[in-house]
Amino acid sequence: MRKWMFLFVIAVITVIGSSYVYSSYVRGDFCRVDGETVCYDAENEFFKVEERSKITIALPSVAMQDWFLDQFYQAHPGHTVNFDFRIIENLSAQQALDLGVDIFYTDTHQAALLYDRLEPYDLRIASEKSTEGIAKFTEVINSNEVLFRPFSYQGLLFVYNKTMLESLGYDLSQITESNLPTVFSRWEDLMELANQWKNQPAIYNEKEVDVVFPLTFQEKWQFYPFLTAGNWHMFSENDATQPGFESDSFLTSLNFVEQLGKVTWDYSAQPKDDWRFEKVINDQISPFGMAGPWMRVEQIEDLKDVDYVFSAFPTFQDQQLKPLVIVTGLVALKNEAPSLTQEILRILSTPQTTQVALDSIKNVLVIPRDRIGNFKMTENRRQMSVAFTYSEIEPMVALPENTSKLGFDFYLEADFMNILKSVFKQELTPLEAQQQFVSLYDAWLLENNR
Repeated sequence: MRKWMFLFVIAVITVIGSSYVYSSYVRGDFCRVDGETVCYDAENEFFKVEERSKITIALPSVAMQDWFLDQFYQAHPGHTVNFDFRIIENLSAQQALDLGVDIFYTDTHQAALLYDRLEPYDLRIASEKSTEGIAKFTEVINSNEVLFRPFSYQGLLFVYNKTMLESLGYDLSQITESNLPTVFSRWEDLMELANQWKNQPAIYNEKEVDVVFPLTFQEKWQFYPFLTAGNWHMFSENDATQPGFESDSFLTSLNFVEQLGKVTWDYSAQPKDDWRFEKVINDQISPFGMAGPWMRVEQIEDLKDVDYVFSAFPTFQDQQLKPLVIVTGLVALKNEAPSLTQEILRILSTPQTTQVALDSIKNVLVIPRDRIGNFKMTENRRQMSVAFTYSEIEPMVALPENTSKLGFDFYLEADFMNILKSVFKQELTPLEAQQQFVSLYDAWLLENNR
């Protein structure tokens, strides 16, 4: 009897001891950082760090640096880490390599150039429960594992002059979820307004408003949203040999360009076809336009007592038009301190760090639509954060026989704006233009895909 009791006690002790060992392992007690292993302390919810290691970090502001150091040494008092900070907002792939930076912010295309060198985010780094409106920006680069955490936007957005429209008697009280006034949420509404004003020009600030929207064919990048009116998206199948120019969706987009051309958007004595979007903001030449974060909109609003509102583009036939956007995000290169790297990524990925960034830099930050209300920011930045979620990034699809060349380079290099302008002027049918696009891309592909 005593023998069985002794064996039972030994078994219980073994089970308890094994449970403690397992629990300690999960908590990271028995995990030792060695320059190869990532150790997570589950009890304290942080990663252990390699002692006496050196790491170089590029951050957009000194305030973010100070915040990081405070958070790091609160979690790891007494640890010795040689941090080398650079205050740089955005690095290219080559700049990061030349400067020897381990952790930095870069855009999706530059991150893709470093794909094989990037350190994946540990799955235990807390992430937002929601990615509403922003998941599409990282679905390619993060398709297998998280390598890139989106941080900020750069691009053009639709904007309207709320002060002008309300002074002209339009009711803007009803707003769509994309921040457009319901009465002007469709291109059909803008077309109707242009036809009305052509017969009876609006008077604002004692001047006739001669322009409804300063449409231009001067710049390719800003014209992209008009080509998405038929739900066309370049390389939607992620195949660089198939840009989709032969599709019905692209033909529908060309039909939209044709419809735009049947409307008089500028009925001044000498209508222009040049870049005038700054004048929409600075001189209030029209109620609608395009603007970006760099255009000092808030300063103009204060100076001229006017309210501009950023929003998604109006729809056409219920299809959302989508402008291009550049998304910058946080990445880390593989280095000799992988556990420390994860701890740095953890701290820089917290909502508190996002608020510090909002308070210390002017960038418009990537925040899920349903989380924007959790942060303090100016109304313009809030509007832009929402509006950018209706954008799309440039497709990152390389040519099969020349992987150093992206298919989207065609859009940046080829001479096709005159084709679109001819459709707008009714000099070329949409079908004829479509055939020219197909031929133009086939020739470009033949020249570059080798």
